[in-house]
Amino acid sequence: MQSVRSSSRMLEETYATGVAILSKYSEQRDHLKRAQRKALDVLNTLGLSNSVMRLIEKRNHVDWWIKYAGMVLTIIVLIVFWRWTT
Repeated sequence: MQSVRSSSRMLEETYATGVAILSKYSEQRDHLKRAQRKALDVLNTLGLSNSVMRLIEKRNHVDWWIKYAGMVLTIIVLIVFWRWTT
């Protein structure tokens, strides 16, 4: 019974940690979006060419795909590891 209580407490702590991490990621995303908007405004003010701005946007789009592909790959690896150990 003690082991079940301990496991339950550990799961609750892990869940709380996950929630805290996700909220921090959300805050960081908002900060980065604001910074990106400000940077684009500054670049527009400086008269940077449209081709360079399109290149920056394309790179941002590719980074977005890399990020989410990494997340999916991490989840798949965790599921495979979990199935392998049980």
